Formats: sequence, structure tokens, C-alpha cells
Amino acid sequence: MTSPRSSSTEVASRVHRVPLIGATAYVILEDEITVIDAGLRGSLPRLHAWITSVGRSPQEVRRFVITHAHPDHIGGAAGADILLHPADRERPLRFNAGTIARRLSRLPATIDVADGDVVPVLGGLRVIHTPGHTPGSVCLYAEREGIVFVGDALWSDDDGALHPPNPYWSEDLPSARRSLDTLAGLRVGTILLAHRPPLERAERALGELAERWH
Repeated sequence: MTSPRSSSTEVASRVHRVPLIGATAYVILEDEITVIDAGLRGSLPRLHAWITSVGRSPQEVRRFVITHAHPDHIGGAAGADILLHPADRERPLRFNAGTIARRLSRLPATIDVADGDVVPVLGGLRVIHTPGHTPGSVCLYAEREGIVFVGDALWSDDDGALHPPNPYWSEDLPSARRSLDTLAGLRVGTILLAHRPPLERAERALGELAERWH
């Protein structure tokens, strides 16, 4: 049987990519534990099993930082502070409600984050408001580590090419295009996606996408 630990990947110093139900979480192991995105409801036992497998305690989870409030990103968040942009607070009940409301009856209590806020991990994890996929989508930029967590603001194909967010699930593609311009201005080496493997050569990939997507 595959152990929880063997299914994960360390993608940067202290940053681990952990598959959950419906999406990937990124778990940051410092004195406290920070989790970026939380999978669908039912993911929490899997997350806790992984944390235990690396010799830490689930009680050490200080916060979940949620890139956007679709249920495959927030559904598993519980037992710690949940940070979310306020523009997404009502999204699970309003977006595609016929499907999503059955999976997430109500949003858990959250703490607001805004553009420019800094989460005290990885030497300072900066919140970048990147509306488009949802009104409250955020990306999280760790400048010291040269990484950016993008949630579903971007995606990549099997050949490693970077693409705009999925139009079927995204609410405002013109806003998403403007958000790409913001991301393209970052000094970053690796893009950490929610449903795909990490993408290297990030600055080049962002620049190429910005040129293609008009």
C-alpha cells in the first residue's frame, strides 16, 4: 500500500505537494504548519495522515490559505484559521450552485486577506489578488524561494505549456488576462499549480502566455 508520505513531493525547501481529494494541497512545514488549499470535503483525514507520516502533529496546523472558494480548494479546510479573500466568501453557494451546493452546504468561517497582505511563512508569503477564475482568486508569492502558488488562476497541459484558467469554470476572463499581467511581472522560478505538476522556467512561461493571450 502506498504510504501518505510516498505520495508527496518536496517542491521547495519545506514546501510539500500533497495530493488530496479533487486538488493538491501545498503543506509548508515550519515551526507551525501552513496549508495552501485543502481539497474537497473528506480530504482532512488524508491531510492529517500525511502530516503524521512526516513526524508532525495535525494540531500544529496554524492556518489554511485558500486560493479561491471552489469546493475542491476549501472543502477540506477545518480545525485552523482559514484565510480567504472576501470577494469569494459566498462563491460556493452562488457559482454553479446545482452541483456545488450539494458538495458544500455552507462556507466555513474565514479570515479576510487582501492584496499585499503578507502571511508569515517562507520569509513572507505575499497575497496577490488575481480575479478572473473567481472574483476573490489570489496567488501567493514567496519571493525568497522564487515560487508562486497560483491555484486555478493558470493551468498547464501535458507538454508543460502554460494556459489561461479553464473558461468553463472561470467567471471573468478579461479580469484573468489582467491578472496574468500582474503575475508576469514577478521574479519567479517555479509555478505551483493546483491540479498539475510544478512548472519550471516560470518567468519565460508567463511571458510567452502573455504574448499568446490577447
